Amino acid sequence: MLILRLNSVNQLDFSVILAVIPPGSNRNFRLCRYNGKHGEHTNKLEQEIFYNFHIHTATERYQLLGVDEDTYAKATNRYADYHGALECLLEDCGFGEEELR
Repeated sequence: MLILRLNSVNQLDFSVILAVIPPGSNRNFRLCRYNGKHGEHTNKLEQEIFYNFHIHTATERYQLLGVDEDTYAKATNRYADYHGALECLLEDCGFGEEELR
């Protein structure tokens, strides 16, 4: 499923999320999350801190810490707004014109 969030006051505060509900679960599992500039992000294992547009990805390393599956993120300059983030997610995750109909 796609989960889309856009702050009505701050246009840089958004998330575009691809998630699944695993069999036997009632919880969304976020595979990836394309975020805007809405605060500082820290990757604890790598000791990286940044404030920029960024893409979260589900990783086993972070799940083993007992934190959210998509805690790890990388800064990106591939998009600068909500619509660009949605386009990047669709491209990165293999959604073509046919899948979107």
